[in-house]
Amino acid sequence: MTTTDITRLIRQSLAGGILLITALLLMSVTQARAETLKGRNVYHITKAEAIEVGDVPGHVVGIAECRGLTFFEDGEIAIVSGLFTFDYTNGSGTHEAYFLYTFEDGSTLVSRPKGTTRAIQGGKYSVFEGMQTYIRGSGRFEGIKGSGSYTGKRVAPVAAGADCYRDFTGTYTLPPR
Repeated sequence: MTTTDITRLIRQSLAGGILLITALLLMSVTQARAETLKGRNVYHITKAEAIEVGDVPGHVVGIAECRGLTFFEDGEIAIVSGLFTFDYTNGSGTHEAYFLYTFEDGSTLVSRPKGTTRAIQGGKYSVFEGMQTYIRGSGRFEGIKGSGSYTGKRVAPVAAGADCYRDFTGTYTLPPR
């Protein structure tokens, strides 16, 4: 075997080794895959406080709490609790919230909706819509990132306890495990 043959054999072995190592590294990297989250929150406002701003009639800012259930498209059910802030004039305006979902396996998910509310039928009901971000999770939702949209309706007068529903859809990713 000549020096040229040995050099060629070493180069081929190195090239093959580099290709093998690269392939193994690529196979070990898990790609984050987008998942869909779709469902309906059904909840009851358990507490609400509003304060008149005083600049124009009917302008209030306030905070509210809710509690209920979420029915996911895949059949799973979670307990949902939420905290809202709102800035309304005659029942219409902006809102922000935090929703905490607690699942049967102990996993949690926190979303942050932001949107608008529009009073209908003289303020007896309201409809709302907006975008939400998935900001935190535990258990199987640890490291969640994602966003989506929602629409909903308050189907009872506030004086009756403000029963509401909210339909949502979004996508999320989780870090590789």
